Amino acid sequence: MNALIAARDDSDRLSEQELTVMCCTLLIGGHETTANQINLSLLLLLDHPGEVARLRADPGLIPGAVEELLRCSRLGGLAPARVTREDVQLGGVTIPAGEQVIPLFATANRDPSVFADPDRFDVTRDAASHLSFGAGVHHCLGAQLVRVELQEAFRGLIGRLPGLRLAVPATELEFKPGMAIHSLRELPVLWGEP
Repeated sequence: MNALIAARDDSDRLSEQELTVMCCTLLIGGHETTANQINLSLLLLLDHPGEVARLRADPGLIPGAVEELLRCSRLGGLAPARVTREDVQLGGVTIPAGEQVIPLFATANRDPSVFADPDRFDVTRDAASHLSFGAGVHHCLGAQLVRVELQEAFRGLIGRLPGLRLAVPATELEFKPGMAIHSLRELPVLWGEP
């Protein structure tokens, strides 16, 4: 936000209204997406107790595990449409210049030419090339903040709550309908001795 304020104050590249909209977008987008990423990632982790045990044994794996959680994310939502600047050949089909396309990052994050055994969840995988935050000029402004928030959330959850587990069967979990971002209504958990 400091850089945005400087763009308004120092170089007059943002108006007050543009600054306000950008800051609100960062705060709201950063909260909603991060909160949902935490609960969906925790759900994925709890479905892989062996991976949780690896993280408990070696908390130094958490930053890489966050990248893998992002890669395997079910957070969903569609990326904003993009427009081709030139004709593009994709899978034997020509997409003409000026056409709108909607990237599916979740599919790209399962590309076997990039990720070996892409449907396997592995907290030791080098998943840094995932596209969960977009790429290039369309890379998420809040990506680094989200990474830090997720790392700290899982450091606390895994480090301080032994025996962390779902309080209900996963089949009983409900997702919020009509949301642009995949979101659980709640994620009831228990910890301590079963």
